[in-house]
Amino acid sequence: MKRILALAFTLILCASLNTLQAQVKILFDDTKNQTSGSADWVIDADVTKYAVPQLPTPSQTTVTSKTTDTFWTGALSSWGIDCVNKGYHVESLPSSGKITYGSKTNAQDLSNYKVYIIDEPNTKFTATEKTAILNFVKNGGGLFIISDHAGSDRNNDGSDSPTVWDDLFTNNGTVSNPFGIRFDTTNPNGKTYPSDITEVSTNLTKLTNPIIKGTYGTVTKLSFSRGTTMVLDTVANNTVKGVVFSKQSTGITSGAMVAYAKYGKGKIVAIGDSSPMDDGTGFTNTGLYKSYSGDSKVADNHRYLCMNATIWLATTDTVLPINFVNVTGTNSNNSTTIQWQVNGSVNEQSNYEVERSIDGNNFSTVTDVKAAKNVNNALSNYEFSTKESITSTVYYRIKAIDNGAITYSKVVSITPSQATSKINIFPNPISSNTNSSFTVAELTAGSLLTITNLQGVKYFEQKVTSPSITLNTNNVGGKKLLNGVYIVTVKSLLNNTSSVSRLVVGK
Repeated sequence: MKRILALAFTLILCASLNTLQAQVKILFDDTKNQTSGSADWVIDADVTKYAVPQLPTPSQTTVTSKTTDTFWTGALSSWGIDCVNKGYHVESLPSSGKITYGSKTNAQDLSNYKVYIIDEPNTKFTATEKTAILNFVKNGGGLFIISDHAGSDRNNDGSDSPTVWDDLFTNNGTVSNPFGIRFDTTNPNGKTYPSDITEVSTNLTKLTNPIIKGTYGTVTKLSFSRGTTMVLDTVANNTVKGVVFSKQSTGITSGAMVAYAKYGKGKIVAIGDSSPMDDGTGFTNTGLYKSYSGDSKVADNHRYLCMNATIWLATTDTVLPINFVNVTGTNSNNSTTIQWQVNGSVNEQSNYEVERSIDGNNFSTVTDVKAAKNVNNALSNYEFSTKESITSTVYYRIKAIDNGAITYSKVVSITPSQATSKINIFPNPISSNTNSSFTVAELTAGSLLTITNLQGVKYFEQKVTSPSITLNTNNVGGKKLLNGVYIVTVKSLLNNTSSVSRLVVGK
């Protein structure tokens, strides 16, 4: 009987361990003085600071949909409870813990987790810790970056959270600005500290994204209570996008309150204020305010944002079941038109982003197009047009998105249209004597140059690769040009427009 009971216990233990290993594991950091001063940026403040792993108490196995935000004591406890109800396993990395990646001796090595949340760090990361964090994201991890206003130095060591984060971005010994973000240190409001913004913003991007419109809820506004904004660098990271901007911001790369990006196989989400995560619970000596849910100004918007972001960070991207059948691009009369045809099953949450590039490598989003619902793998056609006068080749591609899963189309190149161009031929008229040469100039690469006689007999045809072509009348496509009139045509291969001129050959 004892052997049977022991075997049963072993099977139950193995099943429990397998279930835990299969769960998405989320790690909340507490190594960077997150409870200094009036802060309490942990999921449970009453646990021992030295337990490894640090688990909130009471046990998360007893959490239900009816569990209140006072179940655990910590400003992030409601967020942690929502994660558990989502099916995730949550832990804290205690002040005595180590930030490592790939260490077999560290029970809380980052390789054991899918999402790493660092709320308002007040001590700079060491060189080893920076490498670990970058490798974590690069290899598929999700990093939630939370800052606060400049001057929020809780432990008085000379470094506030914007400084700590910017130091990681710019001084990591590996890559400059890997995520394409930098916390702003300007002074838009003239407050005591730079980047000290208090406002409720409804300045949200119009592009569909998993942070604003995610599976947990739709975000319509965001409240900052003394927070900082970000400057986005799409050259450093061409995937970075802002989703909420300060009311003062009129662009897409400055004044970002929330942003997200990809790096390697992983993802990051960044926000410039810790207030939205605050559920108002914590030690009695901390200055906490309820904002995570039930906020008087924004209701549950902060909860939706935090959980949408967490879910996106925890989700491994998969390839969408969408095939791009055809993608074309044309430019005519200072207007660019992109058309694409797809088949595959998509739903109403899917969308397409039209991306543009001037070098064929670094793309930025031009617009967002909502996908038409298609569950029968039928062909669907889409079109986007914009006013655009181009003088050199530009490149476009389409990105299909569905709950974080992405598929790209091929890249199409567009050269300037020849529709309104005049063909410059000189000299014209030209002698038919041997070795007389003429030049067709002001050509656009990618067009087709054709020379025929008045009867339509083709003498010459060649795809243009340079601004001008020089020919000898004695050998034009293997034929000699006799006295007479010839038709010179330049045709755009992109939009089928043509320019026509005459070449006169005489004695």
